[in-house]
This record gives sequence, C-alpha cells and structure tokens, in this order.
Amino acid sequence: MSENFFFNPGDSIASEYDFDSAYVAAQIYRKKIERPILITREKDGKPYFVFDEAAALADEKAEAKRFEVVHRLQ
Repeated sequence: MSENFFFNPGDSIASEYDFDSAYVAAQIYRKKIERPILITREKDGKPYFVFDEAAALADEKAEAKRFEVVHRLQ
C-alpha cells in the first residue's frame, strides 16, 4: 500500500539519507509532541524527510512536492 502526500520540504523536522537515522529523529520528535510523525521520501535514492503529520497537512503551500509515506509513527 502506497500513500502519497504533498509537503513543503522546508517544513520537515529532519532529512537523512539513511532510514535508521531518520527513524531515530522521528522517534525523538514523536516523544516531544505526542502526535503522529511521518517518514517520507520523494523517490528512491533521495533523502528521507520527517514531518509532523498534522502541521504539514495544515500548511499546504504552492512549493509543495509529492512524497511517498515510508513509515508512520502513531
């Protein structure tokens, strides 16, 4: 199952080329805010981006790019 969303990359919490590093950043941020966090990727070979799901979806802008959700931390 593939989910795609449009986000402004400037709104990301973190970006990493390694999934494990992105996952650690997402876990740390998730504990701070207690809301769902998304780990996304624009396409293969690109870095992973970590987003606060609610904040990113509420702040859609013209500069948004399409990202595939790789993992969701609830």
